[in-house]
Amino acid sequence: MRRLLLSFLFLASLSLLQACASTHENNKQRSAELKMEIGVSHLQRNNLPLALKELLGALELDPKNPYVQNNLGIVYFLREKYDLSVKYFTEAVNLSPAFTEAKNNLARVYIEQKQYSKATRLLDEVLADLTYTNAHSAYFNYALLYFNQNKFNQAKIYLSKILNENREDCYTQVYYARSLMETNFTKLAAEQLDKATQFCVREQVDDAHFYGAIAYYRIGNKQKALARFEELVKIFPEGKHRAKASEMIQLIQKEKK
Repeated sequence: MRRLLLSFLFLASLSLLQACASTHENNKQRSAELKMEIGVSHLQRNNLPLALKELLGALELDPKNPYVQNNLGIVYFLREKYDLSVKYFTEAVNLSPAFTEAKNNLARVYIEQKQYSKATRLLDEVLADLTYTNAHSAYFNYALLYFNQNKFNQAKIYLSKILNENREDCYTQVYYARSLMETNFTKLAAEQLDKATQFCVREQVDDAHFYGAIAYYRIGNKQKALARFEELVKIFPEGKHRAKASEMIQLIQKEKK
């Protein structure tokens, strides 16, 4: 989720600059831009209720602004209101058919909804836009699309495209390693996840620790698995995998007796 949020926040800031570029907006449009700026600021601090309030105010003032629509799609995605997210991303694309980032974002929601054919068509359009500067995000979305359909070798192809240029991306490393696990390269996955932990800790993401521990457990190295689970619980007291890690700690300790 954090990877998605960071990607969207880059866009939200960029969108604001683009929306403010014209010197001919009327007062309503300028007021809408100000509300959008405030909403984006709240979004950057992960204060979604206040972000939503400001963006809805901006929408009321300027309903034809595709960037407001897009940023609303982001907030609703993060609130897991996927139908509303689709609505606003779709409207952003309708208002600005060349808005490639909105297409990429819409594809991400379709992946979450398991509407893979719709997502594929959009991602093909995204990658066909040679001016699009956030291609890595589209590669990740394509990888996620294949991963969620258990097409792990295809997922690895797109994840490799990202890793060739940026080996410090937490989620890319994690999904690449998980794809290795699912294709019976579990030892290699464990080694990959060992490297990924440092990148994921920086982003406060516990996935590398959790799946690394699972990988070690599967190959029979319960001591390393236990160490990883215990480290996860210590470093990420509110991590999404904390409860499951605690269960695994108890299980391994019982097995060792």
